[in-house]
Amino acid sequence: EELEGRKVAVVQGYSSEEWLRKDYPQLALVLVESVEQGLRMVQKGEAFCMVENLLVINHYSTNLGLNYEIKVVGSTPYVHALSMAVHSSVAPLASILTKAIQAIPASERQTMYADHLPSQYEKSISPFTVRWLIAITVFLILILVFWIWTLFREMKGREIAEKEKTASQQKFEQLFSGAPMPLALIDFSGTVLAVNDRWYSVFGYKGTQITHVAAWYEQAYPDKAYREAMRSKWEENIAQARAQHHSLISPLECIIRTQGGRSYTMEVAGTILSDSILVTFFDITGRKQVLEEMKLLHSEAEHSRQIVLSALEDQQLLHQSLSRSNATLDAAINSMLDAVFIIDGESRFILINKAFLEYYRFASRSECPADLASFNTLFEAYQENGSRLETKKWSGFRALQGESGTTIYSVLKKDTGERWLGSYSFAPIYDKAQTLLGAVVVCRDITEEKAYEQKLLFQRNHDFLTGLYSRVYFENALKQASTMVPFTLLIVDINGLKLVNDSFGHEMGDAVLKKTAQLMRGLCNDDTVVARYGGDEFVFLLEDKTSNEAESFIHRLEDAAKQVSIESFHLSLSYGYATRTSMNEDVQQVMKRAEDMMNRNKLYESSSAKNKSIGLVINSLFAKSNRESAHSKRVSSLCAFLAEQLGLPEREVNRMRVAGLMHDIGKIGVEEAILNKPERLTSEEWEVMKRHPEIGYRILSASSEFNDLSLAILEHHERWDGRGYPRGLSGEQISKQARIIMIADSYDAMTSERSYKMPMTKDEAIEEIKTCSGTHYDPAIVNVFLSSIHRFGGNST
Repeated sequence: EELEGRKVAVVQGYSSEEWLRKDYPQLALVLVESVEQGLRMVQKGEAFCMVENLLVINHYSTNLGLNYEIKVVGSTPYVHALSMAVHSSVAPLASILTKAIQAIPASERQTMYADHLPSQYEKSISPFTVRWLIAITVFLILILVFWIWTLFREMKGREIAEKEKTASQQKFEQLFSGAPMPLALIDFSGTVLAVNDRWYSVFGYKGTQITHVAAWYEQAYPDKAYREAMRSKWEENIAQARAQHHSLISPLECIIRTQGGRSYTMEVAGTILSDSILVTFFDITGRKQVLEEMKLLHSEAEHSRQIVLSALEDQQLLHQSLSRSNATLDAAINSMLDAVFIIDGESRFILINKAFLEYYRFASRSECPADLASFNTLFEAYQENGSRLETKKWSGFRALQGESGTTIYSVLKKDTGERWLGSYSFAPIYDKAQTLLGAVVVCRDITEEKAYEQKLLFQRNHDFLTGLYSRVYFENALKQASTMVPFTLLIVDINGLKLVNDSFGHEMGDAVLKKTAQLMRGLCNDDTVVARYGGDEFVFLLEDKTSNEAESFIHRLEDAAKQVSIESFHLSLSYGYATRTSMNEDVQQVMKRAEDMMNRNKLYESSSAKNKSIGLVINSLFAKSNRESAHSKRVSSLCAFLAEQLGLPEREVNRMRVAGLMHDIGKIGVEEAILNKPERLTSEEWEVMKRHPEIGYRILSASSEFNDLSLAILEHHERWDGRGYPRGLSGEQISKQARIIMIADSYDAMTSERSYKMPMTKDEAIEEIKTCSGTHYDPAIVNVFLSSIHRFGGNST
């Protein structure tokens, strides 16, 4: 309404013209060529106003210095769906383009825009939208932070789990190798994955002989029918366990032949693992023999009693009031090994045999009293618990009271003090009218039998090496503790025992176990159950002890352990404990909590102890042999020199220096007499010496600090052509570090003096290494050695 009837300037062909003509046809539009022309017309009064985009108006007013009133009337109802921009230096181009585009039909113009001109849209964002975007961004950042934190926890958890897995694996290996019974690990296809040292010592087979259970069946069960029966039964037991989802395989009793031809009665049991089966062999030969002997003894005793009764009936002694002996009966009884006596109702002896006189230590028949009642002047009887047995409870008098059966008690001969344990089978003798006429007693000296039985019981309940309680005894004690509150379970593990066994031999490892057991037993009360639970693991059942009391006991144990050293090994222990405070808590859960704590502590303590032990091992080796000490230091220097010449990083140079120093650490397991022998080694001694790379590998692989060197130590006697030892590797299958050590070790050995040979000159040694390039040594490293050895000073660092 304000503009109606007045001249309104617009740029011809601009969107403003199109908009105004369409929505305000009543306006008098004045078409101009450019914005500048239109603005000047307004300034001169030739037009009332000019309608144009606000930004464009501002641009021209600033550049042209024009003064006029600007009125914002609002947004148009149309959107610039398509637009172009030109540089300010060619501003007229905008008008030209606009006019040119206006000349093109709208349909073709749209196609041209789509095909050739990219569009850019700018859209303002409301504060509300901005706030939402900020909130969403913050929310996403929080989610990202939470995800990163969760990922970190998961990675940390995996790291801890991996460490626990490694510790668990090492623990399994220690228990496996140090177990007192033969063990074998087989996969489900029957391949033998591993056997322990005890398996080798009991059965005598070498590792290369038994690689599959089929070979084991052939060797262990030579009889084909028996072999097939055992195979079928064992496979049936495995199938049954797997079908019932049980991990334990039912034990199988069988007779196994060793390589030496000896036969053992074994109880073969198994545990199904995730990908294999752990097979355990228990020698029950002695137990079977004892059971058979006891069965035979009882059978003979019963047989003897039946002979006596039968003979009595046959000879009609019952009808003769037991007044005289029959020659047939006398001969039968005297032929028996068991002591036999028959008494009448007044306890008078009617018949005794020769074994009776021997049993009661009588030199002749005249020393024996006339009746059993007089025996209490010569003998005393004691029950198995040590209390004295009344005379009326003796077997003969019990038989006269109408009792029958078998009893055991010991007899003390008063004049000599001799004491023995006897088994007595007794029964009354009746006539046909069931009138008691007397009694018959069969006696057997079971002192040795009982002692052997007690020995077996002790062996079952005690660890054979340390004398502490066995795992079987402890688990029975733990079952009894199910009704007890409070009690604390304490698990103690020796750090580095496998390293001791690998380095110094099992004799020293056994000494460490014995010393540790002695230490533990000395700190406990007599009624405390302390047992050897595994290879290097001990467990305490501390009755009526709280967690605070358990910690106090651990402190005392730690202080005592610090004072213990066996040769160069310093005792280091890891601990874990858990206290049962409620009857609702399962004892096995208490045991698991203690094991979990011990495993966590061992992750942190064991590594440090092992690393310290490595230093002790290498120092012990150098103390055993000055020659080895000097040789290792020279090889160390040459290894570092060759690593530098090969252009290896500084870290690798230092690594080679340490590897050279430790390359013969496995010789700690070689007897000192062989190590320092001035003459050439015999073939048997050489076989012992050739084990040192494997021993060294086991020692260093147990240490986190030196684990990365273990492979080089294992392979430093391999040859480029594959004819070395211990694994017969060839070429680049051998680690680079080992190939460097091989050359350094050989060069020093050639140029060092031995009592049985003169050393080579350096030139001779260099020529020998050159000759053996490609057979013994890596040709590439040999070339570096040959080109640089003249610069080697040989000073060890």
